Amino acid sequence: MIKSEGIQFFLELANGVQSKPVANYHIGLCEDAEDTISKTAALADLTELSGNGYSRQAVTADAAGMVSAPHGDSGRKLTSAEVTFTAAGGAWALARTRFLATSADNSGKLISTEPVNSGAGVALADTESYDCTMTVNSEPPA
Repeated sequence: MIKSEGIQFFLELANGVQSKPVANYHIGLCEDAEDTISKTAALADLTELSGNGYSRQAVTADAAGMVSAPHGDSGRKLTSAEVTFTAAGGAWALARTRFLATSADNSGKLISTEPVNSGAGVALADTESYDCTMTVNSEPPA
């Protein structure tokens, strides 16, 4: 689900308020259930995974990293390139939500969230991997 910070970011980018677009977006994983993350949440509000090789994965902010396509009657959808998360040195906590951000740390904006594995989540043991993409759907007015 696109978040308030994501809408603000894209509007500022379109209107030239953002002086420079980001070079990369970053996909991360958090323990929070997607339906508990408020529309106005910021990156610091998430319980992001940590340790055992976890880090946000970068996707380029270009047509190869974020593909735009029609969605619904009047919307658009951005789909990221696939990224891989791999646990190293131990198991990870249960990741229930993936998110798209404008930075590799909490200094950026939270663009969008979506559930992992239909909300059931995924917990990686040492050396296991999880491949995913991230989508951002516009929400046309009703």
